[in-house]
Amino acid sequence: MTTVTHAEAKSRAKRKALSLLDPPHQIAQRLLRDPLSISLASTDYGHIIHHNPTAILAPISVTDISTLIKFSNSLPIPFDIAPRGQGHSVHGQSMARDGVVLNMTALKAEKEVVIVSDGGALGPYADVGGQHIWIDVLHEALKHGLTPLSWTDYLYLSVGGTLSNAGISGQTFRFGPQISNVHQLQVIT
Repeated sequence: MTTVTHAEAKSRAKRKALSLLDPPHQIAQRLLRDPLSISLASTDYGHIIHHNPTAILAPISVTDISTLIKFSNSLPIPFDIAPRGQGHSVHGQSMARDGVVLNMTALKAEKEVVIVSDGGALGPYADVGGQHIWIDVLHEALKHGLTPLSWTDYLYLSVGGTLSNAGISGQTFRFGPQISNVHQLQVIT
C-alpha cells in the first residue's frame, strides 16, 4: 500500500478539479457554451467535417488568448485550441473537438489597421492584426496611395487565416504568396 502525504493528496485533488469547465476568472465570461455558438463553430467551410468544441472564446485582447493557452497547458491533459476568423477554413482546420475555438473576429477593436508610409529600409508596410479582413487592409492602404503586393482573390478573408495557408492567389506568380511578403509576425503563447 502506498502512503500519500496530505500535500500530495491536495495537489492531486487540485489537478483533478481543473478542467475546461472551471476556467480562469479572467476569461470565464468570454467563454461561450450556448448551443447556437457551439453549432456555428462545429463545422468547416463546405460542411464536410463536424467537430463540437466544448466552448468558444470571444477574446477581447491577446492576453485572453495567452491566458487560455496557459490554462490548457496547466491541465494534466491539455485541450485543443483552434483560431477561427471568417470561417472559410477547410478540412477541419479551424475546429477543436472537445476544445476551444477562438472567435478571432472578437478582436476587431484590439488593433486597428495601421499603414506606415515611410518604413525606412523596409519601405511602406501595413501593421495588421490577424483578425482583420483583407478588404479593410486594402481600404486603409488606398488612403495612402498603396496596395498590398499580394492578396487573396476574395478579400473578405481574414489576414491570419490566409497567412496560415501561405496566401496563394492570382498575384502569387508575380509577387510570391502573401506569407513571403510578411516582415514580422506576433505569435501568442
